[in-house]
Amino acid sequence: MYEWRKLAGWGGGIVWGDRGYMWLAGPPVGPPVVDPEAVAQAVLDGMGLEPVQIGMAPKPLEQVADSVGLVGAPAWMWVENPGPTTWGPITDSGSEGGVTVTVTAQVEDIVWNMGDGTSVTCDSPGDAYRQSLGVRESPSCGHRYERTSRDQAGQAYTVTATTNWSAEWEASTGASGTLEVDPLSSSVQVRIGERQLIEQ
Repeated sequence: MYEWRKLAGWGGGIVWGDRGYMWLAGPPVGPPVVDPEAVAQAVLDGMGLEPVQIGMAPKPLEQVADSVGLVGAPAWMWVENPGPTTWGPITDSGSEGGVTVTVTAQVEDIVWNMGDGTSVTCDSPGDAYRQSLGVRESPSCGHRYERTSRDQAGQAYTVTATTNWSAEWEASTGASGTLEVDPLSSSVQVRIGERQLIEQ
């Protein structure tokens, strides 16, 4: 047997109103307990994070079908579309049961698997190559191939760019923490040849 009491407004304040007794088979159920980390995960899932679009010099075969880079020449890698959903930072909030949780996510680094057994880790979106720059090293994210892609499938290397994200959350209750974010990847094909010198 449980006693119940009702709150009522009176004269601009809150006072006890009606009261009574009732029988319940079990203890009364209180308001649900909000898990701020679960709210944060829901916010993160709704952010729509995306893999990057790859920029490279030499150009990927998907952009220029007859593009060929050279062994020993500097290759440049960069992110074509850096923005909130591909690089961050991106911030969003969600609420449940009177608790508001704010999540901020951003890329920590990008790992370039060059297809030749090597990888390059860069902590920036990189610099886009322009023809006027000539033959020079990328100031932020580059590679040099030491052998041709002749023995690869399609005679091209598969280059994969994987972004590693971090996400932090903070609740209106003062609780905070971090969330795991699955890495996001995209790939292109790059053909590498070698310069042929003819002696006369």
